[in-house]
Amino acid sequence: MGYFPKVFRQFVPQLIQIIVLPIFFFSFMLIYRPDGFDELIMHQMYGVHITIISCIILVSSIITRLIYYFLPSSFNYPLYIFWCLCEIIFTSFFVALYIWLIRGRDMIYLEVFGSSFRYLSLILIYPYVIYALSMRIYEAHKIAADPNENQLQRMKFYDDRHNLKIVLTPSSILYMASEENYVNIYYTENEKIRNYVLRSSMKSLEELCQENGLVRCHRSYYVNPSHIKVLRKDKEGVVFAELDANESLHIPVTKRYYSHLSELL
Repeated sequence: MGYFPKVFRQFVPQLIQIIVLPIFFFSFMLIYRPDGFDELIMHQMYGVHITIISCIILVSSIITRLIYYFLPSSFNYPLYIFWCLCEIIFTSFFVALYIWLIRGRDMIYLEVFGSSFRYLSLILIYPYVIYALSMRIYEAHKIAADPNENQLQRMKFYDDRHNLKIVLTPSSILYMASEENYVNIYYTENEKIRNYVLRSSMKSLEELCQENGLVRCHRSYYVNPSHIKVLRKDKEGVVFAELDANESLHIPVTKRYYSHLSELL
């Protein structure tokens, strides 16, 4: 899935996005007055209409960003881009409805919707791109300023009922292995290997693992690269990661994840 900066899911960035979108749209429409938009609203009360449309964008952004903020699913860049596209489609639906009504329904709604989507997507792509790049740069500077930040963090593991079960430092975790509806978390404590069985799925822990430096090495395994001593191949060509624990631990590594994991060592 790839690392997706957690700053995108924080509250303040969502608030910034909600405020910036309608302000940018309103300013852009006042300054540039795109060709054809006057005709779409029948050359009537231009300032009033773009004010109301900006308010529609504001309300739509509040709804979609609140859903995004509380959505438990993990995100990556393609999924985030898809979400932004859905936001524009959602907003276009209500903007088109407003324009369709002020025109007295003299056009087919789908035609108005198509025009609304075209204008919104061409205009709002700028704040979306600027916002995404700003968040990515912010995250990069944050990591560069404190490369050991993950060592100070704590990983909070919740079960499938959202109950907090265990809190661990990323550096203490050796690997994680899924088994049906459970995830076995292997970690070190007082130089001994411990195992905690968490009722959850590996998919629900993907974002947490990626944020804290754990890497997928197999469909059912996440491993901490800092604990890998060596990657070995057996006689049959199967690759295993040998960990630096007191006990002999060998974690399977599939071809799909081998290249990425080897680059981190």
